[in-house]
Amino acid sequence: MPIAVNAWTFETQTPVADMARQAAAAGFDGLELTVEREGELTPETPESACRALGKTLRDANLDPVGLATGLFWSDNYGSPEPDTRRRAVDLTLAMLDRAAWIGAEAILVVPAVVGRAGEAKPQATYNDALNRTYEALGRLGPEAESRGVTIGLENVWNRFLLSPIELADLLDRLSTPWIGAYLDVGNVLAYGYPEDWIATLGPRIVRVHIKDFKLDPGGREGFCPLGEGDVDFATVRTALDDAGYDGPLTYEGKGDLNEIVSSMNKQLCRDDS
Repeated sequence: MPIAVNAWTFETQTPVADMARQAAAAGFDGLELTVEREGELTPETPESACRALGKTLRDANLDPVGLATGLFWSDNYGSPEPDTRRRAVDLTLAMLDRAAWIGAEAILVVPAVVGRAGEAKPQATYNDALNRTYEALGRLGPEAESRGVTIGLENVWNRFLLSPIELADLLDRLSTPWIGAYLDVGNVLAYGYPEDWIATLGPRIVRVHIKDFKLDPGGREGFCPLGEGDVDFATVRTALDDAGYDGPLTYEGKGDLNEIVSSMNKQLCRDDS
């Protein structure tokens, strides 16, 4: 499996050309760009600029493995507010367009936020968030197909889709290969086990985020360098092999690029390292 790195690993405002140069020099195979409110890649970045970003990555021998964003935390399909839901759909369409122009085959989506970690009251009821998410994705599936870009639903700490069975059921109800699971193995460990999620989701997995997590202390302080936490990466790699996943493994988090590459090769038993 190729290894990639997420743009958030770099210092804020690092130019994409510099990210590409550094990632390639460290030994990564791909780079996951992020869509921000300001900067080189936003929901309004024109086609010509997006195509130039894609060329920058390919010129560095990097695959543009996908697009991620944190903007769905404020605008998502599960919101009680119709205008917010509309903005979430518009954001998805904007990301699909820009992914297609860049040459990325997948986008990361946080579909709904029932509540954030630490919030005592919900932002939306679970049932409403699920129904609204299903409705929105039912309309977005054909849009993804028309652009040749897959929508990946990530498991995050949003108090939503808390089990692999639930996520698998939603994807099966949508019944399209253009919407799948974007599995984050570090996020899972707070409430489940990565190998269990992988076995349940199987071929529904379209992308994978790699990071480590310590159950003690847990919470946001639990995220740690690869190999220092409680994620069993050898078991994760075996489960991914068994599931038939051969896509990129994308590191998300801070750290020295060379050390991250070395650790990913070691922890994930990369065959071609």
